[in-house]
Amino acid sequence: MKTVALVSTVGGAGRTTLTAALAVLLARRSRPVAALDLDPQNMLGAHLGLDTFAAAGLAQAMAGQAPAWQGNTWRNAEGVLFVPHGETTLAERTAYEARLAAHPRWLADALQQIDFPAHGVVLVDAPRFPSQQAEQAIRSADLVLCVTPPEPAACATLARCFPSLRASARTVKVVVNRLNPAREMQRDALALLRAAVGDALELAHRVHFDAAMPDSLARGGWIFDDVPYSQASHDLHGLANWLDVWLENDANAGADARAGSEPTR
Repeated sequence: MKTVALVSTVGGAGRTTLTAALAVLLARRSRPVAALDLDPQNMLGAHLGLDTFAAAGLAQAMAGQAPAWQGNTWRNAEGVLFVPHGETTLAERTAYEARLAAHPRWLADALQQIDFPAHGVVLVDAPRFPSQQAEQAIRSADLVLCVTPPEPAACATLARCFPSLRASARTVKVVVNRLNPAREMQRDALALLRAAVGDALELAHRVHFDAAMPDSLARGGWIFDDVPYSQASHDLHGLANWLDVWLENDANAGADARAGSEPTR
C-alpha cells in the first residue's frame, strides 16, 4: 500500500476537488483506493457523495476520542473508501493539533492499521502547509503532490515554502491547477515557480481551467463524465494515468529491493 498526500500552500487551490477526482479515476482503474480528509473544512465527503457534512471522523480520532477507522469509514458508489474530517470547534482543533505535535507519527501509525493490498493507495487531503495536519500527511506519504493555482501570489508562496516542503517529503511533485495559458500573468508566475522548484514542476502535472468543473460537482457528477473530451478531463485522466504508473513502478522497485536483500540460500 502506498500513501499519496495532496497539500497546498494557499487556500482555494482546488486540492480537495483534485483528491476526490483522482480517487475516483484510480478506483475505475481497479486500484483499491482510500481517501482521508485531514482538512477542518470537512469537504471531501461532500465531493465523494455524502449528502450532509459528516459530524464525526478523523478529527475525533486525532483528539483521542474515537478509533481512527471504526465507525468513521464510508464507501461511495465508485468503491472509494473515505474517512471525513468531521465537524469541530476552534477549541477542539487547537486541542487535537497539540496532540498531533506531541505524536508526530500519529497518522503514519494509524495508516498501518488499514488492511489494504499491496497495490492499494491512500490519498490524504491535507490542509494548507505548514500545519500540523499537513506535516503528518507529508511524513506518512510515499509521494506528495503540492497543488497550486498559477497565480503570482500563490506561486511566490509555494516558492518560499518549497525548500521546507521538499526537506520533509520523500518525493514531491507540483500540480498546477486551473491553468489558463491565455493569461500572460500566469505564464510569468509559472516561470518564477519553475526556477524555484526545478524538476518538481513537470508538463504532465497541469490541469487546465474549465467552467464546467464546478457545474459538474454541483450536480454530483464529474467533469470527465459530463464533458469527456474537454482539456480539463484529458488533464485529469493524464494525471491519474501518471499516478497509476508511478504507484506500479514504486511498488515494483520496493519488491525488487526486498528481493535483493534476502539472504542467499
